[in-house]
Amino acid sequence: MKKISITDITLRRASEGGTLGFKEKLEIAKALDKLNVSAIELATLSESKADSIFVKTLTSLIHNTALALPVGLSEEEARRAWEALRQANRPRLIVDVPVSSVQMEYIAHKKPEQMLETIRSQVAVAVSLCPDVEFCAEDASRAEPEFLCQAISAAIEAGAGSVCVCDTAGILLPDEFGAFLRGLYESVPALGGVFVKVVCDDALQLAAASAVRALGEGACGVKTCLTGASAPRLGALCGIVQHKGDAIGLFTSVKITELNHTLQRIRRVMGADTHEAGPNTAVDDDSVTYDANDSITSVSEGVRALGYELSEDDLAKVYEEFLRLAAKKPVSRRELDAIVAASAMQVPAAYILESYVINSGNIITNTACIRLSHDGLSHEGLSTGDGPIDAAFKAIEGVTGRHYELEDFHIDAVTEGKEAIGRAIVRLRSEGRLYSGSGVSTDIVSAAIRAYLGALNKIVYEENEQ
Repeated sequence: MKKISITDITLRRASEGGTLGFKEKLEIAKALDKLNVSAIELATLSESKADSIFVKTLTSLIHNTALALPVGLSEEEARRAWEALRQANRPRLIVDVPVSSVQMEYIAHKKPEQMLETIRSQVAVAVSLCPDVEFCAEDASRAEPEFLCQAISAAIEAGAGSVCVCDTAGILLPDEFGAFLRGLYESVPALGGVFVKVVCDDALQLAAASAVRALGEGACGVKTCLTGASAPRLGALCGIVQHKGDAIGLFTSVKITELNHTLQRIRRVMGADTHEAGPNTAVDDDSVTYDANDSITSVSEGVRALGYELSEDDLAKVYEEFLRLAAKKPVSRRELDAIVAASAMQVPAAYILESYVINSGNIITNTACIRLSHDGLSHEGLSTGDGPIDAAFKAIEGVTGRHYELEDFHIDAVTEGKEAIGRAIVRLRSEGRLYSGSGVSTDIVSAAIRAYLGALNKIVYEENEQ
């Protein structure tokens, strides 16, 4: 399995377009850091002090993710970039240059020979400042092949540890992009000794497919965005990895199970449509509703859109419960998901909750001690986590010795007031299938534990039946 690096360039593109304010950009960066993308790429510093202040602010807020900053085409710009970025936990400098004849002349105002010298000198300056330096060949797919190879070789010889190849115009189909990258590996042997990334425009809506094709040819990283067509959508790429990663040998550190909720928060910050970019948007799309006039066929299609494969008996149970709710109000997809969790695949409980103890606070490590009954015996698990619910789920895994991908987790209020009852929904994925469980309690941790066990017991039941 190959772990792929995902660099998000949303803030770079948004900054270049001037569409976001200081606060909005900080919120997006923090959300991307929480998602655990490999790097956040920022825009080249302008003469404004506000740009430097923004970068310096980020260096104190971003802890898990690398911060990448282009250095321009002069030594002065490189040193100014480093001064703003140097306090970052994981700083990266990018020597980002156009390599096609058209862009070299009209954007950089340089001839090929001058550009080669600029690449050598600017990479050398960046390497003297920062241990992590990337060379980015803009518009590489339209460059003269011989010059492109010379540019990449020059950057590697000067010390660049990674190389990004760009189909800026988005003119290549996935197979063409794969062949293009394969040709570069053959023509530039040194490319095999550095970390290779790709980015391609999504004008043909094939950017994610092109990126996956390039990963199959040896690339290890992809640059993505949340909106627009300048790169593969983060959600689209993660969706491919989520559903086909095992088959094609790819995985990522991005927290895919948190992606949909994070995209919704970022969408509100940006005032843009990132919703369709997520890998499982059907669960969160409450703009789609069903009513009592919908047939069992229509509801069945909605259930399949959520990712479930139900038997005829389970579908009948779901539809019966759906009609009860639909007689009172329209049913959203999230509510349909809750109906599936509560009505379908009801099985004998292999694991029964006996007790739990949670220790949580802002100055202590969150811990959970879970006691479960299985085959008449009590088993206890103890674990820490990022929060009380994360610790509880890990403690259950410790008891059962089983780990399944957490596809989705959410809590809704069933009643109002201080003593409100919360309903938790947990969706686990096993062998490509989704299993959901629901739990209801005035204690959201209890509801979450019961929901997790509900989904787990369905998986165990099916495994034992096979």
